[in-house]
Amino acid sequence: MIKKIFFVFALALSLQLISGCVDCNCGPIKDIYWTVFGISAKNIDVALPQPTTTDVNVIASANYAIQIEIKKRQLVLRKRQINWGLIQTAQACDCAYNFMDKEDVLSLEIFSTNDFDASHPKNTDLSLYFKVKKDQTLMSIADYIKSYNNLPSSSSPGAFSFSNGFRLQVAPSTNKKHKFMIRITLSDGRILETETTEVELT
Repeated sequence: MIKKIFFVFALALSLQLISGCVDCNCGPIKDIYWTVFGISAKNIDVALPQPTTTDVNVIASANYAIQIEIKKRQLVLRKRQINWGLIQTAQACDCAYNFMDKEDVLSLEIFSTNDFDASHPKNTDLSLYFKVKKDQTLMSIADYIKSYNNLPSSSSPGAFSFSNGFRLQVAPSTNKKHKFMIRITLSDGRILETETTEVELT
């Protein structure tokens, strides 16, 4: 009698283990959307290792760049169903998800709170004075945005660098001290703004 009880118990446990490997109740692949909820900007000195962000307020113009981070959070998540029994049957496998960005970036503009040069007084778009380094190539902000919108979405939420730095290509001639404002327009019509701390460009 005891052997029969152990046999039935072992059989039930084996069935649970097998179902735990194959029965996730996932259904079709689910689209998971990230939505942008904010941006931030920091000064970069490309002469430093990596390069890295810095709190130093004096940077050579030739070494100046802006790091822009786009902050995202998950918009939709379907909780996976779990069959409860002797063990959790879905713990041995993961469901497939397709991660997607809800919005594209339409444009990115950079302004200064001070006059930059004779043709760029304060609050004039300076984005043509900045380029993005991708691999070993410098590309315009407009071209970088096109490539950024075609990148596969990450499966991790939170903030991430929009690029490894928007690098200044032209030194200011009117004022040396600048606080840069960044304005990003999204495909859903929202406009996000942030600014750097003040920096003196030598």
